[in-house]
Amino acid sequence: MKKAFKQNWGICLIGIGIILGYWLLTDAFRVLDPFLFVGPSKVLPAFAKSVGKLFEGLLSSLRLLVPAYALAVVLGVSLGVVIGLVVPLRRTITPYITALSAVPVTLITPFAIHAFSTFYSASVFVIFLGAFWPILGTTIAGVVTIDKRYLDNAATLEIRGVEKMFRVVLPAAAPTIFAGCSIALKFSFILLTVAEMFGATSGMGYFVQYYSDFARFDMVIVGFIFMALILVGIIILFDLIKSRALAWTLNS
Repeated sequence: MKKAFKQNWGICLIGIGIILGYWLLTDAFRVLDPFLFVGPSKVLPAFAKSVGKLFEGLLSSLRLLVPAYALAVVLGVSLGVVIGLVVPLRRTITPYITALSAVPVTLITPFAIHAFSTFYSASVFVIFLGAFWPILGTTIAGVVTIDKRYLDNAATLEIRGVEKMFRVVLPAAAPTIFAGCSIALKFSFILLTVAEMFGATSGMGYFVQYYSDFARFDMVIVGFIFMALILVGIIILFDLIKSRALAWTLNS
């Protein structure tokens, strides 16, 4: 515990400062509107009462997030590597990728709801699409920017095909691919809550939307805090996986 605090004392101090500042602005001096900005004296009891619902919502949200994000990683990396390596294909298809990725995914939600038979499949599609474009784009960029000497050395050593893919291309492009996957993870989390606000009956986004409709802003803040904690936990887990996968890099 002491070791963990020593390593993360800056994070802890900033967190304590934010909580203390919010308490001073709400419960202590009531500078902020108490109707919207509910103080810790009411938020903490509400959080304790809602733990069960929050975790039920988390499980429901993960059923949307995990398959959508996993599909985006598989397709984004696979297609990105192919497009990055095949120059004629890259030159032909890149303008279309740029054009399609510029369309805000949230605007596609009504079309997805109409096109798919269930809310679940429409939500998975929206989250998938939001994660797919960043992963595809960074994978192409990672492959294109591979040091040409690596590819020349692979050709000299007659490393081709699948072996070249896993021993040269993917390791060399991995830092950029992981950066794109990290951005996509945060973006897909945002889209998850957006998708749940439209037609879900459970989930973290639904929790916030439900209590917002009844102007229960103490519960809304509880939902925000819980979502933030979950996202931080997921990003920490992702960074652990990334640091192990990129252990050979200088800054891992």
